[in-house]
Amino acid sequence: MSCKSMHHRFEEEKRKGLDFEKAIEMYRDVEGSIRAHKIELQELQHAKQEPEEISHLQEHITEGEKLLQEIKTLRVHYQS
Repeated sequence: MSCKSMHHRFEEEKRKGLDFEKAIEMYRDVEGSIRAHKIELQELQHAKQEPEEISHLQEHITEGEKLLQEIKTLRVHYQS
């Protein structure tokens, strides 16, 4: 799933009422996506090819890192 679609999913979940478990799941999904993008980016940079693809991956990484920061700023409200 792309970082953009993950962000859309995150916004949708926030509107519906995001719970702690879902937030953790989304955080891990985004973190995994960023990790995969970074590996792919390193491979492309090492091969010194496809500058457009490199730029595209860098944008996805930036979007994903912003989403991680947004998830990190969430506050848990306890309800019994």
